[in-house]
Amino acid sequence: MSDHPMTDQPSTQTGRFLHRPEPKAIGHAGRGHQIIEGDLRLGGTLLQGDPFAADTPPSVQAELHGFGWLDDLAAVATPRARAVAQDRVLDWCRRNRQPRPETPQWAPDITGRRLLRWVFHAGMILPGLDREASAPFFTSLAMQIGHLQECWFASPDGLPRLETLVGLAIAVMSLEGQADLVQPVLITLAEEVDAMGLATLAEMRSPESLLEAMALLVWTQEVADQAGITPPDDLRQMIATIAPVLRALRHADGALPSFHGGGRGAAGRLDHCLRAADGPALPQVGLAMGFAHMARGRTTLILDAASPPGGLASVRAHASTLGFELTVHRQPLIVNCGPGDGFGPLWARASRATPCHSALCLAGLSSARLNRARLEGEPDILAERPTRVWAGDCDSLGNLLPADFGQAHSHEEAHLLAGHDGWLDSHGLTHVRELWLDPDGTTLRGEDSLAALDEAAQEQLETMRPQSGLGFEIRFHLHPDIRTRTVPGGVRLTLPSGEEWQFGHDGLCSLRLDPSCLLDRAMPEPRPSRQIVLSGHLHGRAIQIGWTLARCGAR
Repeated sequence: MSDHPMTDQPSTQTGRFLHRPEPKAIGHAGRGHQIIEGDLRLGGTLLQGDPFAADTPPSVQAELHGFGWLDDLAAVATPRARAVAQDRVLDWCRRNRQPRPETPQWAPDITGRRLLRWVFHAGMILPGLDREASAPFFTSLAMQIGHLQECWFASPDGLPRLETLVGLAIAVMSLEGQADLVQPVLITLAEEVDAMGLATLAEMRSPESLLEAMALLVWTQEVADQAGITPPDDLRQMIATIAPVLRALRHADGALPSFHGGGRGAAGRLDHCLRAADGPALPQVGLAMGFAHMARGRTTLILDAASPPGGLASVRAHASTLGFELTVHRQPLIVNCGPGDGFGPLWARASRATPCHSALCLAGLSSARLNRARLEGEPDILAERPTRVWAGDCDSLGNLLPADFGQAHSHEEAHLLAGHDGWLDSHGLTHVRELWLDPDGTTLRGEDSLAALDEAAQEQLETMRPQSGLGFEIRFHLHPDIRTRTVPGGVRLTLPSGEEWQFGHDGLCSLRLDPSCLLDRAMPEPRPSRQIVLSGHLHGRAIQIGWTLARCGAR
């Protein structure tokens, strides 16, 4: 990577903002009230009292010193919230008078994230401070800008590098005395965005991470517009490139599906970013980031139709292949448990397993396996995962066609045939999931099949199958807002609106209701919920289980 002229420009002491900063990122008021009372929960760790004095893991240090939790205080927006924000920021300034690149708080992406939050929430941090009292804040901003000028290129590719450069870009566009840096920083950001491309940003297969990348670019564009600066075209083009992918992954309630360590996204952020994109408001056709999207009427279904990500991205990958989420109008109905990394290491690991997704799990064995031979302290990675995953429609001869389910108002049902070989090596089995969504979106029919497809696979199955049969379970995790009761032949599901749906099956499996939970980073604790579980045993070479989910009264 070539040196850029922005590294030759010294950072200048600054003492005020060129325009009034806006809190573009707003968090959750419930978490904000907890912070005010002295409880700061980060990465499953509860910090009480002085958070900067706590001895915490590097991942928690990164969240703490990134100051993303200022978003939660901004959601409260009371004098007490402002006092806490002001006290914590000024305390950080006193403790960090010089950059220490070897510490977590001075990592380039964490510094960029911190700059972004301090600028966005300056309207909460500065009120009541005179020029002398606010001087440490502006001195620290200038110091952090200078630090990033020297080390931005050390940030990892992808979202971390975007956080680094966008934090730097928004800071120099917002503060006085930084005019000479604005164009060099924006040019560097544009060059990095062009070099990354969509593939690099999407490689983690986390829809929320892609939304965060788009939000960073949209915020840069908005701050530039406010300052009367014309940003490079590459930024606007990348926003337009990301938009169709996220439109295809948008649930009917405006949220994203929770896959591969990502959550549903901050409320309203997806629609805000999509409105900022140029071009026609059309979703991507076919698979988007490896996900299949079916929409009919007011119902959306999003299914993980690819193998979990590999490489460095595998540290957050989930064994969720062929798992799906279903949303009816504004209400999530079938969900995944979500990302557990905000609730401690046990939840972080458990949430990645197949049983925490609305998918089929074989005898307690996930469709992708974590590396259990890792050294203590190292992150879990996916050691085994499906090597072949397919998804699409079928023609009249049974040939698989690319996934293209048409528009939500189509008069034809949406059909999806998908499969994976995650248990081929271990048990000789292939899993196939076939789904049909009626034109009005009121009935979803599904078939899940396990089969040993050739002689070698059948021999492997014979070796591994117990005499009592090989156990499996098909799980359907329900959103906590859904009320359940068992009825003859199935489960009655009541939405908050009073609308009722019913889950039924063909009787080849036993049905039960088990406890479940929703792991939502907007909540301080996991939310208790329920899950429908179909359990059965494979005795021969193949089995097929049919099930339905239909609105009561639907034809």
